[in-house]
Amino acid sequence: MTGDKYKRDMGTFGVLFIVVNGLIGAGIFGLPELLHEAVGAFAPWLLLIGGLLVMSIVLCFAELTKLTDRSGGPQRFVTDAFGRFIGFEVGWTFYAARMLSQAANSAVLIAYAAAIWPVLGEGVPRAVAVLAVLGGLTVINIVGIRRVVAVLGAMTLLKLAPLILLTLVALVAGAAPGEVSLPEIGAVEGIALATLYAFVGFENATIPAGETKEPRRAMPRALLVGLPVVTLIYFALQWAYSASPIAGTGPEAPVVELARLHWGDVGALLIAATVVMSVLANMTAGHTSASRMTPAMADDGLLPGWFGRVSRWGTPANSIAFFGLGSAAFALTGSFAGLAAISTLARLLAYIGSILALPRLRRGEGLAALNPVIVLAAPVALALSLWAIFQTNALMWQTLAGFAVAGALLYLLAGRR
Repeated sequence: MTGDKYKRDMGTFGVLFIVVNGLIGAGIFGLPELLHEAVGAFAPWLLLIGGLLVMSIVLCFAELTKLTDRSGGPQRFVTDAFGRFIGFEVGWTFYAARMLSQAANSAVLIAYAAAIWPVLGEGVPRAVAVLAVLGGLTVINIVGIRRVVAVLGAMTLLKLAPLILLTLVALVAGAAPGEVSLPEIGAVEGIALATLYAFVGFENATIPAGETKEPRRAMPRALLVGLPVVTLIYFALQWAYSASPIAGTGPEAPVVELARLHWGDVGALLIAATVVMSVLANMTAGHTSASRMTPAMADDGLLPGWFGRVSRWGTPANSIAFFGLGSAAFALTGSFAGLAAISTLARLLAYIGSILALPRLRRGEGLAALNPVIVLAAPVALALSLWAIFQTNALMWQTLAGFAVAGALLYLLAGRR
């Protein structure tokens, strides 16, 4: 996107909110017991190791964001390095998978909300709730990214404050999680992918560069601050849980039960509400980022120009509305549940393509192809992404291939026009 087409209303804190909320969704609220059952007192350290490994990918993305001020994120990086068609396929599959993921997240959100207000659990009230959530996210994105940043800031405070307070209370009340010993390799392999999934989503923050003030400075800063902050929160929460008497007892909602242990039923209800807020903030960040991919492709002539049309608020309104309507359609049909994992596979492919693009993009900017980050971090980032890809299954690949073929047809039609 050109620098003067959209309003640059988002600063470093706005990007940081997208990073944090892209990482922290609903997953961490169910992960503590799974990790403790698998590796015992080593669980907090496994999360710390996971954060350090993912930092290798984040370092590469931080370098990539220094090389462009245009929107698109992985689609932009791959297009500029390897050409239009490859970049389009990376962007399109990532976008389609994000739409499915947004639909799945809305189902999770309504399910948690129904635990507090049961009438939302089924039928017309559920459908109305889904449309209200996705419709609201669409409207605030259309009327300006500055308003999104304000909403995300409030959501971040509301979701992190109870979680951090609970962690501190549990840490004070508990002892050490017990003697730490290295777990068996098989136990780590069985839970490593779930651990890695807790750290994906940071790349969403790189997409709306065209609506960010000084993106070549704001985005690297937010990425390099956001992941360490989230990793420390994960580490402290897991430490507090593993040191509690409920660790290993198999609760389905471990963080909620940890709150019940220290604060009673009121505390459990508070954390349940925190989960709702966490998922909603994650969806807000996802809506803001993913809806900016199609206008980036439209500006490159990869999709019809309709997707890049600008509203009077300086936002890509058509693309934002299209993303909201598509997400709502998948959410209401309910056929998306088994496809939500496709989002992770699309992310991994986007990671690999972006990392491979880094040396070529640096040469295009007149810089040396290699620097210490690329030499030290890129091999680790590629190895981690490739390992995760080999943990996927054939159905995920087949579904993603279907999206890729559909995207190729759209690409050909746009080219003929």
